[in-house]
Amino acid sequence: MQMSLFVLIIFAFIGVIAFTQWRYWQLQKKYGEFLEGASAKKVEDLIKEYSHNVADAQNKIDEMAEFVARMHQNSKFAISKQALIRFNPFGDTGGNQSFVLALLDNNNNGVVLSSVHARTGTRVYAKEIRDGLSKYNLSDEETIALQKALDREKAQKDVVE
Repeated sequence: MQMSLFVLIIFAFIGVIAFTQWRYWQLQKKYGEFLEGASAKKVEDLIKEYSHNVADAQNKIDEMAEFVARMHQNSKFAISKQALIRFNPFGDTGGNQSFVLALLDNNNNGVVLSSVHARTGTRVYAKEIRDGLSKYNLSDEETIALQKALDREKAQKDVVE
C-alpha cells in the first residue's frame, strides 16, 4: 500500500514536470515567432521608440488640454447672445430700414447699436451694456432688443439642462 502510494506520487510528479516542460516549449515557440529575425538590440530599440512615442503623445494631449482651457476662458468674452429688431421710426417713410442690434457676451456685457434711417440720412448710435444694464436711456426698440438678447441665455441654459 505504501509502495503504490509512493509510485503514484512519483507518476504525479513526473506528470507535473512533463506538463510544465510542454508549456515551456509552447511559450518558447511563441516567443521565438514573436522575435523571429529580431535581435535583442532591435527589440530594445522598438520598445524605446514606443516609449518615446507614448511620451510625445502625452505631451501633445497636455498641450491640447491647456489650449482648450485657454479657449474656454477666452470664449467667456466672445459675443454669445444677440438680437436684431427692425423698425420704422417715422410713419411717412417706407419699410423697416432702421434697426437695433444687441450684442452681448456670457457676462451680459456688450453694446446696443441703433441705426435710425430718415429721408435726410441715417444716424448710428452705440450704447455700452454692463451686466445687462445701460447707463444711458434706451429707446423702446433698444430695450426690446436687449431683453431678447438676455433671454437667449435662459434659452441656452434650458437646452443644456
